[in-house]
Amino acid sequence: MKPNPNQTAAVSVPRLAPSARRFITLPLAAVLLAGTTLLPVAVPAAQAEASGYAAEAQQQAEQTTLFKSFIMEINGQQESVPGAVSPDGGTTYVAIRTLSEKLGLEVAWDPQNEASTVSGRNVTLVTKVSNPEPYTINGQKLYGAEPLLVDGTTYLPALFFLDTFGYTAVTDEATGVTAITALPVNALTITTGILDETTDKLEFKLQYPQIAGLADKAVQDKINGTIQTEITRLAEAARKDLEQAGDSERTIPNGYTVYYFVKQNSGGKLSLYLQSYLYTGGAHGMPGRVPLTFDLTTGDTLTLQQAAGNNPDYAAIINMIVKEEFATREMVLAPFESISADQPYFLQNNDIVVYFEPYEYTAYAAGFPEFAIPASQFE
Repeated sequence: MKPNPNQTAAVSVPRLAPSARRFITLPLAAVLLAGTTLLPVAVPAAQAEASGYAAEAQQQAEQTTLFKSFIMEINGQQESVPGAVSPDGGTTYVAIRTLSEKLGLEVAWDPQNEASTVSGRNVTLVTKVSNPEPYTINGQKLYGAEPLLVDGTTYLPALFFLDTFGYTAVTDEATGVTAITALPVNALTITTGILDETTDKLEFKLQYPQIAGLADKAVQDKINGTIQTEITRLAEAARKDLEQAGDSERTIPNGYTVYYFVKQNSGGKLSLYLQSYLYTGGAHGMPGRVPLTFDLTTGDTLTLQQAAGNNPDYAAIINMIVKEEFATREMVLAPFESISADQPYFLQNNDIVVYFEPYEYTAYAAGFPEFAIPASQFE
């Protein structure tokens, strides 16, 4: 029986058996934060099974998920949207069709492939249930928190879905109402370029964005050229690392992958980062990020100070906020003193998000510690 969206109900949710995956996700301590969604460190199923994670994942799959309705304010109207909360309370899901229709997005369902397609605001998201790569955004295949399919209804992680289509969500703690606001979207489209040199012994795949439809083609070509230059640089460095590591005789093959995440596509700016993962043996591989924030008027990449409105005190402002926030974080290895001259950052909802590399200040399991600095701090 389909859960009543006006009530809470606990039901068992079928999930993909770990042994059926080519790659499966590690426990929470080993995931890398990728904005509002979790990008797991991808490892072959054989390694996960050897570590005992397969049994743990199967046990988790047998747990129940709590279904309930959420009140959301959309275009000034309060709407009831069916949703769910994961057993550990860490992920909130929403019914994809209901929310998409209320937001004015187009949604279609392919029953044969158990796939839903949502499109609008220059984004196309395809979700395939029971698939090791459940999400495809503008042609890019992504790992992530598994979607749920219960009684014909597909549920996706709420923040992941809203972030993908350029919406912000703010919940009033007093009323429990979540206000959904659409950010203005730049007049461009994003497609996915792929550099794939994967063999039966080595995974080597880089996915990267390319833009189209920008009014100024010279600026468009400049931005695409900058991204392609970074991809070429990353690929060349990875080939050298893999060559130096030599052929793997282990069950777990060496490999290199790159994904991209668009964090802001509004206000005349395009902010994203390329996230890589290199594995050449050992307990885990090494992740990396290359942030790129573009001015769509000139095609130039913006420095952190430029993104902060050229405020001469930008570093002091950021240092103060980050130092206070670091005091509340876990797995800290060294005290924070100051951001670097070339501090990596990206934009999200017009705020500046600075981040640090694994081991720079925190343990590997902490991923990339991120700190959001409100744009109002630089005014």
